[in-house]
Amino acid sequence: MNPLVQGVQLGKTFTGGVRAVDGVDVAIAQGKTLGLVGESGCGKSTLGRAVMGVLPPDRGTLTFRGQDITHLPDRAMRALRRDMGIVFQDPFGSLNPRMTVADLAAEPMLVHGTGLSLIHI
Repeated sequence: MNPLVQGVQLGKTFTGGVRAVDGVDVAIAQGKTLGLVGESGCGKSTLGRAVMGVLPPDRGTLTFRGQDITHLPDRAMRALRRDMGIVFQDPFGSLNPRMTVADLAAEPMLVHGTGLSLIHI
C-alpha cells in the first residue's frame, strides 16, 4: 500500500547556507501518526512545515495521496491542508489541558467537516 504522505530526499536551506533539512526520507501511512524527536535546532519544525507545504522544500519530492505536491500553488495547497494536521513542539501553546486527547484530535475534523466517520463521541 502506498503511504498517505511521502517525502523523498527533502531538503531546505535558509539564507547563509544553513541546511535545516538535508536529504530526509519520510513516509506516513493512512491512519498513522509520526512523532519527530530531536535536539533544538535539528530541523523538526522545518521538516513538519515542508511536509505541510507551508515552507516548500528546496530539494526532493513530496507526495500526498499519490499526487506530487512539491510545487503546487498556494491555493491548491490550502485546499489540501484541510486533510492535514500538525501539532508543533510547544504542547502548552498547541494543546488545551482541559480537553481529552480524543477531543483534541476531533476538533479540527469537526471545524473542517472532514473525517467525521472517524469520530466516536
